[in-house]
Amino acid sequence: MTDSEFINKILDAAKSKDGVKCEVFATSGKSIEAEAKEGEVESLERAQSSGFSIRILRDNRQGLAYSTDFEKWPEVLENALEAAKWTQRDENIEFSPKQIYTDVDIYDKNIVSVKEDDVIAIAMDIERAALNESPKIKRVRNASASVSVSEIHIANTDGLSGAYSSTHCSFSVMAMAEENGDSQSGWHYETNRYLPKASTAASVGKTAALKALELLGAKAFKSLKTSIVMDNSVAVDFLSLIASSLSSENVQKGKSMLADKLSQAIISKHINIIDDATMPGNSASRPFDSEGVPSQRTVLIDKGTLKGYLYNLYTAKKDNVRSTGNAARGGIKGFPLVGSSNLYIEPAVEKYKYKNLDEMFKEMGTGLYITDAMGVHMANRITGDFSVGVSGILIENGVRAFPFKEAVMSGNLLDFFKNIEAFTSEIKFYGRYGSPSLLIKDVDISG
Repeated sequence: MTDSEFINKILDAAKSKDGVKCEVFATSGKSIEAEAKEGEVESLERAQSSGFSIRILRDNRQGLAYSTDFEKWPEVLENALEAAKWTQRDENIEFSPKQIYTDVDIYDKNIVSVKEDDVIAIAMDIERAALNESPKIKRVRNASASVSVSEIHIANTDGLSGAYSSTHCSFSVMAMAEENGDSQSGWHYETNRYLPKASTAASVGKTAALKALELLGAKAFKSLKTSIVMDNSVAVDFLSLIASSLSSENVQKGKSMLADKLSQAIISKHINIIDDATMPGNSASRPFDSEGVPSQRTVLIDKGTLKGYLYNLYTAKKDNVRSTGNAARGGIKGFPLVGSSNLYIEPAVEKYKYKNLDEMFKEMGTGLYITDAMGVHMANRITGDFSVGVSGILIENGVRAFPFKEAVMSGNLLDFFKNIEAFTSEIKFYGRYGSPSLLIKDVDISG
């Protein structure tokens, strides 16, 4: 962890200057990443980094400077003071006062002791699992594994001081299936704070292979309006669009489809959307945000009704509310913005929850199971309009009939989420976003 003596030197130096508030944000980390190809090591990268930033507030003017050289802190402090002279006054900028934190389970000592050979072995296991699933899996691409350890320390002249260590691992792969001249791909990834068992890592390869295999022989079909089951891996992509509009920063800038909709029913009454940085073991969990505000669980949408937005200190003061602990930084170089933590969809009503996909298919009867969507990131985040390429499985009489491809799904995001009718029981996280698989009615599909 960054030496607290080092941080206190900076804060003491800042206190000696008239009318200056100061915040120090320090990070360090190390990682190992390996990629396997044809049973060999395709690439191996080991990285280590550390750095700090100094943020100054003087006369309601903000300045920031940073460095990766800890010996240069006096120069960085002066640069931050100089930068503050040239920024506009803003009474909404403030630093967090002293806080009390609750531990969050995000550290795995087993990851700390992982060696390069261990990461290479996991990447090879992922590739091998994909290839062994079927003779129809002809190629595997980007079979990769990575582990990392990071440390965060934040302190300021208002008495705040917080620090934590965390670990992270991720696994991904793309499998290519071929049969009778047809070629299909399947991609899968997993992330976690804890190093999983070898069988869990290998399941990443198996899942990618199964996704590719089930699309072999896919057909195009005519346009229709139908019910769909959206796989949770696709649902999280659409949830990420809503995340953008739940940011108070985007609301205040007029860049949110949810502006002026507080206390309104905006989506299906069957669902809640929650942001929770306190979840043990999840990728975006932490004891405090990048301004030192304690993490919390925030219900943003309750039974389809918008209850609030995500805030950092700056946007919260503008709206005269409390920060939700959602300040985010992309490292030492930037000012705190607003970002989600673990954002997820959960059923608001138990009776619309099904144990698994097969139960949901029976409920739907005839429709489409969407397993992949391309171009979700191109949707209009202000209006909510989207048009994306989709592929998956046609469901007839409650069972899988045949795979389809080259279809286009279009609509408006809020209308789309208003039509959610049911869920599978498992909420699956992909990175910072989580969702069950969703049953949605009246969806426009064109061939």
